[in-house]
Amino acid sequence: MSVNQALSTALAGINTTKQALSVVAGNVANVNTPGYVEESVNQTETATPGQAGAGVEVVGINRNLNTLLQSQLWTETSGGSYADTTAQLYQQLQQVYGTPGSSTSFDAIFNNFTSALQSLATSPSSYSAQTGVLSAAQSLTQNLNSMTTSIQQLRSQAEQGIAGDVQTANGALQQIAQINQQLVSAAPDSSTATLEDQRGQAISQLSQLMDVRVVQNSDNQISVFTSTGGQLVAGSQASQLSFNDVGTLAATSQWSANPSQDTVGTITLTSPGGATTDLVANNAFQSGEIGAYLKMRDIILPQAQAQLDEMANQMSQALSNQTTSGTAAGSGSQTGYSLGIGGVLAGNSLQLTYTDSGNTPHTITVVALGPGGSLALQTAP
Repeated sequence: MSVNQALSTALAGINTTKQALSVVAGNVANVNTPGYVEESVNQTETATPGQAGAGVEVVGINRNLNTLLQSQLWTETSGGSYADTTAQLYQQLQQVYGTPGSSTSFDAIFNNFTSALQSLATSPSSYSAQTGVLSAAQSLTQNLNSMTTSIQQLRSQAEQGIAGDVQTANGALQQIAQINQQLVSAAPDSSTATLEDQRGQAISQLSQLMDVRVVQNSDNQISVFTSTGGQLVAGSQASQLSFNDVGTLAATSQWSANPSQDTVGTITLTSPGGATTDLVANNAFQSGEIGAYLKMRDIILPQAQAQLDEMANQMSQALSNQTTSGTAAGSGSQTGYSLGIGGVLAGNSLQLTYTDSGNTPHTITVVALGPGGSLALQTAP
């Protein structure tokens, strides 16, 4: 080996070691950087004609990444975000009912009302017992109304959360598509590794919002899909999510797959080609923060509201229903009863039972209509 060849070989080794040390320094400096993946140099032996092993050079930067573990991490990130968001909303819902046993909790207010009724039953002519029932009834009514308002505020909060998450998801999708474009056939150097780290971080952000499936393609490209197969990113093109935020929700605001009956917001996926898909109707959000918001808005909180409505309805019937005696009456060969309905109010109902000539019993419910001939407080078909 000539002196020039020896110097050239030594210089190549020094340059390779320098690059390797630079990569190690970067690993140490970024040990706490979110999304950073440890890097290593890819070295290869160089040779000159007639002589092997004349030197060494760096031909690329490797990311020391287990793609299977990374995919599992994204799945668990989505599940963890779903659990955290659900727990936070459940905690707020618990605050609506109050701490059991406290003087301001629903069970304490209801018990005060039943105790007042028992006192009145014992002393019907007692003025203090009468005013006690009125006061307890007013407190219970105010508490029921307050809980209804709070539950609908939680639903509106979920609606606003979905709107914000959709905007964040669109930003992540655009970033993934832009990095895909930058990485087309890119050389495996440090800048490429940095772009791949940024893309992985964008996918992590997206997986916090919704459950996604990532497919690695050729030329450093990835495709991103929803759990039901809707394509979110294809190469350098990203689909667009849109949400028709309706703002404040009421107790009668309900999601429906029928657009004409849907009174809350839904999420639509629009592909680069213009095709649209209703992702809520397609059950595309089974996890992630958006999935948690949808479940609370459309299932859990409406169930809580239905329970309050049923309790209020049962109490209303128990306190207002009256048994009124009728008088015998006849019409031709038919016999029955005559009943005065002068005290019936809009929304009250009468239930009549009779047996026909075939000895088959029938029950008819007659509902008093409010002004204009509409059923009072009708909230369902």
